[in-house]
Order: sequence, then structure tokens, then C-alpha cells
Amino acid sequence: MYDLHVHTTASDGILAPTEIIRLAVRCGLTGLAITDHDTLDGIDPARAFIRAEKIKLDFIPGIELNTDYGDDEVHILGYFIADPQGRMADRLAYIRRERWSRAEKIVARLNQLGMDITMDHVQRLAGGRLIGRPHIARALCELGLAASEEDAFDKYIDHGRPAYVRRYKFTPEEAISLIRSAGGISVLAHPGLIRDQAKIGEIINMGIEGLEVYYPEHTPAQVGDLTELARAHRLVITGGSDFHGTGCGSRDRLGVSGIDTLMMESIRRYHQQNK
Repeated sequence: MYDLHVHTTASDGILAPTEIIRLAVRCGLTGLAITDHDTLDGIDPARAFIRAEKIKLDFIPGIELNTDYGDDEVHILGYFIADPQGRMADRLAYIRRERWSRAEKIVARLNQLGMDITMDHVQRLAGGRLIGRPHIARALCELGLAASEEDAFDKYIDHGRPAYVRRYKFTPEEAISLIRSAGGISVLAHPGLIRDQAKIGEIINMGIEGLEVYYPEHTPAQVGDLTELARAHRLVITGGSDFHGTGCGSRDRLGVSGIDTLMMESIRRYHQQNK
């Protein structure tokens, strides 16, 4: 089994890259891709750990770029990122600065609502260089101001809520182009979760190269429809758990959704032939 959608502490995951690799081995995975939001900071530590410990694991360097398309949030996965310099590096540095600025504005709005939350607290939970709304949600939970991260989003920091701040402008088309410039292939993450399903076809027309068909929240009917759509447009088919957690629990479990070795070989052949 290959899990091609995994997050670490480099973005909003709970486990460090080395801990993710250890867990992948314990779960019996053949391979995985680390796909942190808007950063590649988890790639080198994971790769170095695999080499140092001589771990037999097929590791694919990846990323998940958060974009907006109209009123929908659209995530674009990138795989086989070979060259994080140039346009990709510049854009990720800009996003990192904008994420920090957005977090400061959200915290300020929460303060105006009477909540005693600080950026120091949020930064401590973030750990790495990247700050996102999940870190703010975790801080609210620790302070007893929300029952869960989902509760924090629902009440305060999601779209339309009192502390919401609009994100920096970043389009799916630009994300696809950046991934291509770095030698990677682009895949539309969890397309079944996009509210306006007509946008899937529009994103395909932008040049996306694959669809994440296998995903924990996709229904069997969605898996079937997305498989047919991918085949009709000659797109690669991927799958992953979108793992952020700590172990082998219920939904948030490493390897709960993914692809087999034959499908991974097909993705690799596509990459070799087209990059």
C-alpha cells in the first residue's frame, strides 16, 4: 500500500517527519508521500532518516498547495518535486510570510472577541516555519475556548465566522504551473469535497495531471465516477489518507486510503515519460 497524502509538523500534522517514517514502517506501508501544506520542509529530514536508518520504504517528495477558485477552496497535490528553487521557492517564501500575517490578523480578531490567545502560543504549537488555522484552532482548544478543532473552525475561524480572514490570492492554475516548473506532476486533492463539482472539469482543463480518487471521505459512488473521469481524460489516479494524526486509530489513520504497487508504477511511468 502507498499512502500519497501525509502531513507532518512541517505544516499542520502532529508527528515529525522522522516519526511519520517510523509509523509507516509499523503500518506495513510499501511507500508514502509527504505532502505538507505549502512547504517542502519535511522532505529532507524524512529522506535523511530513511538513508541513515537504511529503511526500505519508497519515498515520494510531495507538497499540497492550498488555492482558491471562486468560493471553493481547492488543494493541489504535487509529486516528485525535483527542484524547489526558482519560482517554487520564491512563491513558498511569499506564502510563508502571508500565512504569518493572516494568523496575526485572526488572533487580533479573536482578541477583539474577548479571547486571551497570543501569537506566541500559536507559534509554539506550530513548531516549524509555517503557521495555519489548525494551529490557532489547537490553541483555542488548549485554552478551553473550543471543544475541538472542528468546533473552533465552526464557531470562530472558518469562512463566514467572526474571526475569519481571507487568504492570500493563489489559483489552481498557478499551483499547477509551479509544480510543473519544479519537475513534478499535479493532482487534484479530494475532488469529491469540492462544493461546486462542475469546477473539477474546469481544473482538468487547466492542465491538472491526476485526480486523488481514493480518499477516506469519498463514497464508493464518487470513487467510481472519479475513476471514469480520470480514465476519460487520461489522468493518473492517486489516493491517500490525508493523515495528520498520531497512529492507527479510526478515520485519521496512516494508510487508511491509498493505492497499490501497480498503480504507483503507472504514476511513475507517467512522470518519467512526461517530465
